[in-house]
Amino acid sequence: MSSDTESRIVARLAGWREARAAYGDAHPETLRAQHRLAHAYRAARRFEDALFWFQCATQGSARRYGDRHPETLRYRSSLANCHYAAGNVAVAIELFAELFAARRAAMGENHPDTLRSRGSLANALDSVGRYAEAAALHRRNVADREDALGPEHPSTEASRRNLVRTISNLGGDQEPGPG
Repeated sequence: MSSDTESRIVARLAGWREARAAYGDAHPETLRAQHRLAHAYRAARRFEDALFWFQCATQGSARRYGDRHPETLRYRSSLANCHYAAGNVAVAIELFAELFAARRAAMGENHPDTLRSRGSLANALDSVGRYAEAAALHRRNVADREDALGPEHPSTEASRRNLVRTISNLGGDQEPGPG
């Protein structure tokens, strides 16, 4: 681990301790400090530590704000992405599916966070060979992003590339059409 990475962990841990001492465990600043600490551990590829702190932030936010609050959903997204990065793909898929459903219910079908969650779920499904499911989700993302952002928007183009990759994995070579 580089000295910069270690220094970042030390600084983030100190920040969490300071926030906890000043505000208590359930304060928004303490929860944000936990989330920042988790990201520092993830950057160092210390996934066990990162998962612990992402889980703490997620649970604390859910207790404070509820399961569908944007901050809780953001922490849940980080937790799911960390599981994916750590190689816990089955857990990540379950969390991405729950997150997508929660964001769709709380924010609507075409909210950027909902679309990101759908894309993350599709990418995780693609990574384990569940190409048909992934392609269906990617197709919907392309269509929704085209409607919301336009066909040339970078996020639309990224969704289209993900769909092309998944279609290729399926053994096809067709161009992705609208939704």
